[in-house]
Amino acid sequence: MAALSGWRTDQAMIAACPYAWPWNVLGWPGVNVPAGRVAGGLPVGAQLLGPEGSEPLLISLAAQLEDDLRWHEEWPTPLADTQAAP
Repeated sequence: MAALSGWRTDQAMIAACPYAWPWNVLGWPGVNVPAGRVAGGLPVGAQLLGPEGSEPLLISLAAQLEDDLRWHEEWPTPLADTQAAP
């Protein structure tokens, strides 16, 4: 299989990560954190992004959010058993 050109690589990355591709191209840091739940109870997340060298700030912010919001204490409601009884 032939290697992708630089342009094709960029296009593939943009397609796969439409909102974060500038950070991927630049090599800037990001961290994902829980951000609540949607109407059906499914969890959603937020991606916090920063400029070069901001890893300590992003990790500190994620840790503060975790400490304040206590995500590790929340468990989702189990999905209903979808298998038919024998």
